[in-house]
Amino acid sequence: MTVYLDMDGVLADFFGGLEERFDVKHWKDIPNIEAALDSLKHTAFFYKLEPFSKTNYLINFVKELCGTDWGICSSPLRGDEYNSAYHKRRWLEKYGYEPLTQNIIFTANKHKYAVSPVDGKPNILVDDKPSNIARWVEAGGIGIPYQANENDLDTYLLPLLKANYK
Repeated sequence: MTVYLDMDGVLADFFGGLEERFDVKHWKDIPNIEAALDSLKHTAFFYKLEPFSKTNYLINFVKELCGTDWGICSSPLRGDEYNSAYHKRRWLEKYGYEPLTQNIIFTANKHKYAVSPVDGKPNILVDDKPSNIARWVEAGGIGIPYQANENDLDTYLLPLLKANYK
């Protein structure tokens, strides 16, 4: 069993980055979100994101819980897959997370990793996007919805990880 952590919304403050870049109080105030996301293509936006205050704590918890059976599973920006994946990997390196796991996956098809191909056990995905969680669960995995700026790490996420990791 592997625990996969999403990056944007779980480890990195994607929504705060959008608010700063587009000078709005809440990312939902961006008039045309599709155009805004399109403007991120071919930029270092993902590299410039800030980690959440408890990102180190979360990663250390997962390392202690899982040993080496954890990784990153993050979606690259549609239409900018190579560039955004590159800057996400650089972000992991910048904050010292990349050497902690060699299991780093950048894909829009996260559900393909829901079950271990070796032993058929379900893997766990921690992700802020409901559709990613739904597709993961439909594919046989264990999905835990979590958004770092909305859910409490200590009383919500960590107990769920302990209860589901076997």
